[in-house]
Amino acid sequence: MANTPVRMLTGTAEREDSTTATTFQDLVPTPGQVFSTTAAATLTALLVTECRVSAATVRLEVRIMIDGTVAHPGVVALTSRVKYGTSSHLGFKTAVPAGSHTVKVQWRVSGGTGFVRNRSFTVWEVR
Repeated sequence: MANTPVRMLTGTAEREDSTTATTFQDLVPTPGQVFSTTAAATLTALLVTECRVSAATVRLEVRIMIDGTVAHPGVVALTSRVKYGTSSHLGFKTAVPAGSHTVKVQWRVSGGTGFVRNRSFTVWEVR
């Protein structure tokens, strides 16, 4: 039997946010932070955003957290571009038990400043 999406929650934010943090911080607002499942499932979470950094030597990195654990595939470099461009990151966690779960995006930069705007964040329960 193929995996089938059972439920989905999407949120968006138009505003521009920036960070100079070199340690991971929550990207706020992150739509869909609390997600409830009705049975054991896989949770997938997709961030799509316009993003940029202050200098070409800077990396903007993100990770998706599910119940305080880094989702697969882990930390990714979202961009090192100085002009806005669209980037995305998909994270997932298998064998998530039924109940309420916290799903969020965290971000950091290797130096300088990172910027995001016009973002969406979608979480799916897949069984």
